[in-house]
Amino acid sequence: MEKETTIKREITNIEIAYRNKNELKELSSSKEFQDIIMGDAFLSIKEAIDKKWKKVELFNIINLSVIIQISNKGFPSALNRISKYFEINEEYEKCAEIKQLTKKIKK
Repeated sequence: MEKETTIKREITNIEIAYRNKNELKELSSSKEFQDIIMGDAFLSIKEAIDKKWKKVELFNIINLSVIIQISNKGFPSALNRISKYFEINEEYEKCAEIKQLTKKIKK
């Protein structure tokens, strides 16, 4: 049986503060918030692929005591979504990098 090791890495801490659903909706649709989420998720998944981790923690939502993590089975779909985001924002270098990571996963 394979023993799973705990990997220590710097996780992005987020505090989500809102007074009503509209504020939460505004936050989630803001470019600044989306840039942080997509950029940090990309870097975290890239590190996990490079280091052959089975899962990676993406974010710690500190005021809700929630840690968002993704397993390696979810990497391809997450990278696909992140790539679409970067394409819309014309960050083609990152799209190319994601394409290479996707090929690396399939090997």
